[in-house]
Amino acid sequence: MKTFGAKDLAEDIVQDTYLRILRLNYVDRFVGEEVNKGYMWMALKSVYVDHLRKIKMQEVPLDYSLKIAYEEINNDEHNAEKIIYDKIDRHIDSWDWYDSMLFRLYKDNNFSLRDIAKKTGISVSSIFLTIKSCKQDLKNKLGEDYEDYLNKDYEWIQKR
Repeated sequence: MKTFGAKDLAEDIVQDTYLRILRLNYVDRFVGEEVNKGYMWMALKSVYVDHLRKIKMQEVPLDYSLKIAYEEINNDEHNAEKIIYDKIDRHIDSWDWYDSMLFRLYKDNNFSLRDIAKKTGISVSSIFLTIKSCKQDLKNKLGEDYEDYLNKDYEWIQKR
């Protein structure tokens, strides 16, 4: 049963299958006195698929499901993530225009160093060194907050 994907429901599916076979008296009609492996496999599969259909067919109003989905989002995590992103954007804005422009091309547009070099006419090595120093600057400035975020210590992330 676990090969069907039933996992925790395997015992329930097997019991339901036996009950269905006995209730519908399929044993006498189709297989005689004994249930063979092939018939049992098909019966198990049929009961499992019926079970999946019942689960999928439950109607839930859209506004209710959206409310549940919204409540499932960890508000602390979401707020901490927003604070960190805002800090990153403010810190990038504090850099000189050259560093800010190159780093935003790299981060926001997901361009490779070669793509940036082609578009700007700046050498790849200069772009590499600038982005490397920008990453290091962000790590020095916001690394502690990011570590708190990864460790789920959201209360330690400061709003500044």
